[in-house]
Amino acid sequence: MDAEGGADQYIHLFAPEFSFGFQDVVDQLNLWTHRGVRANHEQLIEHVNRSSEEGGIDLIVFGTCEFDMHFWHNDLVDAWNRRAANDKFKIVCGVHNVDDMNWQRHIAYWARREALRLLPIADHVAETFRERFAVRAEDADPLLYTAGYDYIPIDVHVPVLDIPDLPTKPLPRYLSRAVIQGTFSVGRRNYPVIFRDLIASLHEDPGAWGYHPLEGRKSFVPDPNSHAPPFQLLLVGSGWLEIPEELAYIVSMHTDLPYSGFYQLIAGCDIVVPAFADNTYLTVQASSTMALATELNVPILVTNRTRHAYGYIDDTRAVVTRPAAMPEVQALKALRTGDASAFLSSDPADIGRPVGELPAVRDSVAWMMREGWVRDKQGWDAWKAGVWRRNRAVAERILRDMP
Repeated sequence: MDAEGGADQYIHLFAPEFSFGFQDVVDQLNLWTHRGVRANHEQLIEHVNRSSEEGGIDLIVFGTCEFDMHFWHNDLVDAWNRRAANDKFKIVCGVHNVDDMNWQRHIAYWARREALRLLPIADHVAETFRERFAVRAEDADPLLYTAGYDYIPIDVHVPVLDIPDLPTKPLPRYLSRAVIQGTFSVGRRNYPVIFRDLIASLHEDPGAWGYHPLEGRKSFVPDPNSHAPPFQLLLVGSGWLEIPEELAYIVSMHTDLPYSGFYQLIAGCDIVVPAFADNTYLTVQASSTMALATELNVPILVTNRTRHAYGYIDDTRAVVTRPAAMPEVQALKALRTGDASAFLSSDPADIGRPVGELPAVRDSVAWMMREGWVRDKQGWDAWKAGVWRRNRAVAERILRDMP
């Protein structure tokens, strides 16, 4: 709409000043073309209270309804009641976590008025909302089953930006820079298991990672004579995490980066490792890491379950698919060395039977190795075009108030 709308169409932006230099990204990518008011969030209701003839707002898009709806609900109800019956507004709720229940007590009010639409950033969040709404629609409580939960529109809009000037990486090259992006919390990312598996693999075969054996040292140190650059694991996010001493030269933490540096750092990596701590990010909550990685042309190391959960990454042009039976560190080693035999001959369950004896696992590993981890720019461009085409269809449904 912002590119094609008429002179009487406006997009107002009510938000505090952006941090970490995101305003530069907004300006560079022309995300908001200043056809409307730019003001602090406190001024939102002033504009919602106006009628359409007075330039009032007829569509509100909240980026995070878990916070925004809880904060604004009472003021929005007052504005709704002030405006004429034929001059109401619609609310689009960006939602990220199905289990965040605090704001959801307001859903029934807006659903009864056919004024609410949900807009998650991943398919599994949309599907979980649909499932829970279907249950509420059949609840014995009249306050729930009369609200029309099963008629609330739910769309998926993927926040993949068109980031310019992404680096061109040389070929051939070795997988040497992996990144885990997110808050440095063991409740969100499985750092302890990643560190444990990486240390074990380094003890077993340090040369595969480009490092010397410990040999009495406290830390693995790079081998300058390695045929491949030493492997590095970047942790990019916020907070603090204790890094095992053995990994002092391998793991680095990066925090408080401006967006330009943040994009540049991750775009320079070879692969993104989700390292999800539990099922949360596959059932009820969406990780923005998936969109971030793909907008920067960095493939994500995933399982089939993760591909299917997020939907838009269910495409070999955007991901590297490991078998669920193959831990992330083992997959990284196999992709780096081009040799998965160590994993296939291993017996992690200690049952006297190598994991590679299972044909389905062996076939899945072979498929991963054939696909490799390098993805070309042409494939990325075509994949993104499909994402943006679907996003545009969602935007059109919203603007036209279509189900």
